[in-house]
Amino acid sequence: TSGIYPLSLCYFSMAFNKQTGCLTSYRHYEEDFIMDPPVPNFWRAMTDNDRGNQLNLRSYRWKTASLERKLVHFRANLEKNRANIFVEYQFPSLPETLCRIFYIVEVSGATTVQYLLLPGKQLSEIPEIGMMFSMPKIFENVKWYGKGPHENYIDREKGAKIGLYAGKVSEQYTPYLKPQECGNKTGVRWAEITKINGQGLKIIGSPTFELNVLPFTPFELEESNHSYQLPEINKTVVRINYKQMGVGGDDSWGQKTHPEYTLYPFQPYQYTFTLVPLK
Repeated sequence: TSGIYPLSLCYFSMAFNKQTGCLTSYRHYEEDFIMDPPVPNFWRAMTDNDRGNQLNLRSYRWKTASLERKLVHFRANLEKNRANIFVEYQFPSLPETLCRIFYIVEVSGATTVQYLLLPGKQLSEIPEIGMMFSMPKIFENVKWYGKGPHENYIDREKGAKIGLYAGKVSEQYTPYLKPQECGNKTGVRWAEITKINGQGLKIIGSPTFELNVLPFTPFELEESNHSYQLPEINKTVVRINYKQMGVGGDDSWGQKTHPEYTLYPFQPYQYTFTLVPLK
């Protein structure tokens, strides 16, 4: 009757809301990693190039879909050493689009997430394909093995080298004149988001993913005209993506992102990653 589907051991517990399909709690040794639950996300904060070529007008329905979703299937199956959770969403703004998420939860707390997006055919470019959630701001450290140390995108990654990098979450924000998309990392093999004592989450790609960890959501970035107008830092926003489309830049007043770096809705998109709790 509560709508909560719990899975628990003495040092690990997880809960799903059966009305929303969301992972609402992920506790490990009394620490809950989840502040806002993981949800499908298709939006990035518009860049100057995006606004110049009117991506914000062409793709606005993907923004709406990131904020509004309808659960159409929720299925849970408990086995001896793991639980299988299947969630399927439709979107009011994208009636022909489905997103299916399959969680495989091990007794250790390690959780593999298999993600499949089936976009409707008559739609515009997809700015981003992935999942977004937030953690309490005490998880302020990020380490990743992938491209860095600076932000990079699928059409802006040649100058970024694969290596092991680390820093504060707040340091991943780039203070452009107008707040916009920033801080993305491509080719990430694994990443850790932790407190000062090392407790937190490890994300493992299969084989890689794109990572964005900032103190702000894409929507908060878009709502501010200057950095000082951004909200007070009170969370760590994690975006684990299949990909984000390229940022373009041939000019800032009309040229679109090159086709080879654009995510078109003409095919399914799928990727897999694993969440591992760190003590």
